[in-house]
Amino acid sequence: MGAGPVGLVTAAGFARLGHHLTVADIDAERIAGLRLGRSPIYEPGLEDALREEAAEGRLDYTTDLTPPPEASFSIVCVGTPTGPDGPLATDQVESAVAAILAAAPVEHVIVVRSTLPVEGPARLTRLVAAREAEAGAGRCAAVVTNPEFMREGAGLADFDRPSRVVTGFLRPQDRAAAEAAAALYAALGAPTLVADALSVALVKLASNVFLATKIAYANELARLCDAVGADVDVVTTGVGLDDRIGRAFLGPGPGYGGSCLPEQAVALSTFAGSLQLRTPVIDAAGLSNVIHQQAIVERVARLLGRATRPRTQSPPTPDPAALESPGTAPLSGTRIALLGLAFKAGTDDVRESPALALARLLREAGASVVGHDPRASGAALRADPALEVAPDVATAAARADAVVVATEWPDYRSLDWPRIAAAMRGDLVYDARNIVDAGAVHAAGLRLETLGRRRAAPRP
Repeated sequence: MGAGPVGLVTAAGFARLGHHLTVADIDAERIAGLRLGRSPIYEPGLEDALREEAAEGRLDYTTDLTPPPEASFSIVCVGTPTGPDGPLATDQVESAVAAILAAAPVEHVIVVRSTLPVEGPARLTRLVAAREAEAGAGRCAAVVTNPEFMREGAGLADFDRPSRVVTGFLRPQDRAAAEAAAALYAALGAPTLVADALSVALVKLASNVFLATKIAYANELARLCDAVGADVDVVTTGVGLDDRIGRAFLGPGPGYGGSCLPEQAVALSTFAGSLQLRTPVIDAAGLSNVIHQQAIVERVARLLGRATRPRTQSPPTPDPAALESPGTAPLSGTRIALLGLAFKAGTDDVRESPALALARLLREAGASVVGHDPRASGAALRADPALEVAPDVATAAARADAVVVATEWPDYRSLDWPRIAAAMRGDLVYDARNIVDAGAVHAAGLRLETLGRRRAAPRP
């Protein structure tokens, strides 16, 4: 149930393991497109996988949310968005589970794959209790949890090679159902953990908040390297050689984003606060992300304030003293080309995108911003109607005082920098992802600045 990123990747992954699945969603247009072989989301390899498994007869689609009679499991993959009471609202999950409980036979197993807040398992337990009060004790389907650990942009690969499979039972008598859910993944040979659903919910949240903290730490290290002249690549590589730390998620960038890390960092911090617990490490992840994005905008403003060699007409130069003065617009009159709008490469998802956060902060500093993205322009416009979007990089760079690379799309590794330079008004390229070809940027007569790395040779 749920034809979003998690539901469709899960469906394709299970179908490739030989299971037969029916994907249900209330969005009739989405289901119609899936029947025609069109995926409503961009995820590398997903559309082909869905088409292949449908052709093999292992995938079907419906708008009927009642589990088919032949189904042994219902897998709930609906959203838990931020609601009036905070992040990870469980309204959709509870509605889906309640509907399945009312329709499914006692031997059915309901697997909640949606991300739950810490209090989520207790809410589901109350639903089961309410159903048993109607149907009689022991006369309703078991409900278990099975959080996913798939990265957008690498969802199918993560399903096929999971770091672990974790399932949770709401009540001790449902352990066998949780083990049966874990057994669906048996062919993958992944480490498996079956435990109480409350602990499992914390496994999911704690994992993502830890990853957010590693990213935030790497970003702070990058700014420290900028301040002292060190190279963040060397620093993070050296740190990551310690097996206790590891190199993964120690790459600096414009901040973490997406539908998981920002929301779950807030959710865990907020929940701890509601218990009057002091959790400064957990609380700091979100704050660090915000400070980092503000620092990037401040650095771009300082760099433009020092721009003394424009190649055509002079760009508006903000007063460096104004950068330290609250209430000023240091980038007033400037134009910034923002390359990348998705929160990461390999997806068209712009939820909590650091690129869109930079766009907003740049506008607040007085700049006009024009963005480009090879996949996410439409989604970005829906999320931020004030954003100007260009059809190609050269158009985005036209009359720009600076180009800021915000998403690590492979498209941006090899750009036509002479054409971009000819279109620009200024000469600054700020690479927040550290992916562009420095030699090509310098050869085009542009000035390259990066995040946390030693400066390349100055431009000719």
